[in-house]
Amino acid sequence: MLAMRDLKPAQLTQLQTSFPELTVLTMADLSETNLNDINIIYGYYQTTAGKTLLSQLLASSHSQLQWVQTISAGVDYLPFKALNDRHVLVTNASGIHAQSIAQNVFGYLLYFERALDQAVVAKSQKHYGIDTDKIVNLDDKNLLIFGPGHVGQQIAKVAKAFNMTVYGVSHSGQAKADFDEIVDDRHYEALLAKADYIVNIMPLTTETNKFFNRAFFDKLTTQPIFINVGRGPSVDEAALHGALTTGQLKAAALDVFDPEPLAATSPLWDDANLMITPHTSGYVQHFSHAYFNVFLPNLTQFMQDGTLVQNLVDMHKHY
Repeated sequence: MLAMRDLKPAQLTQLQTSFPELTVLTMADLSETNLNDINIIYGYYQTTAGKTLLSQLLASSHSQLQWVQTISAGVDYLPFKALNDRHVLVTNASGIHAQSIAQNVFGYLLYFERALDQAVVAKSQKHYGIDTDKIVNLDDKNLLIFGPGHVGQQIAKVAKAFNMTVYGVSHSGQAKADFDEIVDDRHYEALLAKADYIVNIMPLTTETNKFFNRAFFDKLTTQPIFINVGRGPSVDEAALHGALTTGQLKAAALDVFDPEPLAATSPLWDDANLMITPHTSGYVQHFSHAYFNVFLPNLTQFMQDGTLVQNLVDMHKHY
């Protein structure tokens, strides 16, 4: 097993005790003699080194790679054809980031709706006062979530604590807890007329690339707040800038961009009603512990029979 992400001493000890037949390597341990012996990659992410390594393994006829555990929930960056051709399994970190991203989403909403944006400006001007007519409560508002997966479900759960009505859009339209209604991605337009807030947490696929474009924003009639904590390429940033400028959107918050980092020349920096965070909504304080606990049940099963029990990525849907 190659650990691309550092293991805590206690975690390494647990692996050595539970799986004495497992050899754990780090990037520093790699050599031409042991590269093809790797069966499992733990902590994979699309760094230059990671991409080069994975390409080497998938190109080698002697590679014994069987399973890649990514560090992220979204895995759109992976070479799925090559992985499929070599019958390599992929698991992601879906669910680990759900609490963190949900908290960020409501941080964005409260920032705008409770006029905290005004308070920040007023303080910088040493002015004691804000426009209280613009303070809004979240209760009884309508939240529309594109992508009711692990993260979307956590956002919906928190929304219910605010007494919000929650709608969802997914590929299947299958009902889920804490959603008042979920429709499939061909029948969502009627929900736009109800939406006070729109959140994107969809995976990036050919269907979701630039999904939120000018045509989408032109359908809006309620001046909602738009939040993207999904994937940067899902949003046409020029169209979003236009929607903020024309008032089609009341405000927006973006945590992901295309490309990253966001260029200093982007007009988005000058949008007063836009909050920008540098792809940090998913940060987890004790990530190493949570990530290892997602990996361990899969490793236990894999060492028994080569199968995996959770977070298995659909190699055709790419999520």
